[in-house]
Amino acid sequence: LIGDPIAIEVLGLAGFDFVIIDMEHGSHSFSEGTNLIRASESVGVVPLVRPPGVDESSILRALDSGAHGLMVPNINSLSQVEDLINFSFYPPIGNRGHSPFTRSGLFEYSNCKERMDELNDIIFLGILIEGPGGINSLKKIVDKFYEYLDVIYIGLYDLAKTLGCPGDLKNPKVLNSIKNIIEICNINGISVGILVNDDEMYEFAINSGIKFICYQNDTGILYEAAKKITSKYKK
Repeated sequence: LIGDPIAIEVLGLAGFDFVIIDMEHGSHSFSEGTNLIRASESVGVVPLVRPPGVDESSILRALDSGAHGLMVPNINSLSQVEDLINFSFYPPIGNRGHSPFTRSGLFEYSNCKERMDELNDIIFLGILIEGPGGINSLKKIVDKFYEYLDVIYIGLYDLAKTLGCPGDLKNPKVLNSIKNIIEICNINGISVGILVNDDEMYEFAINSGIKFICYQNDTGILYEAAKKITSKYKK
């Protein structure tokens, strides 16, 4: 959520493997997002972008800016994933708009076909399941599109809200829903991702076979670190 590239440089130098540049809840412009992608690449961190939704223009601009992949929120139907794949991949898989004169196109036109094929091969594509629509459609989604999806990410805060226990990520209803999603994804070999806030949630994720783990977010990490300081030293 922090728009300054220094935040990503700090996280990368601290050993984080990837960052999700949040353009759904964050206030980043695409110009700022591009600088965050550059900062990620400078410290060996994989930059993924979370667009506002399955929106063709936002997806195109995020990918053309050089994002290595997408984490797309609020997936509720098979048709949304069909649109997402169409917007994210070049032919023959999808119909992503093409300009070679972008960061993703390496700013030159002499090897368009080769670069388009390469980008189709290396794109990381994740979707967020956050409510009953996504859960009910999940089996159909993974059965049809498992070869194009790298991770099914569970939006825990929205899921908890939907299940009637807002903010209670450890509620049995939330944990049981996570386990059901994992079971569906395991059939087709798709990784599952969640956010963790503490050691207990991390252990749950590891013991459940979850491989894509996000720890809080930059604002949460900053707040916790600052709160420890003020709680200890401020009298």
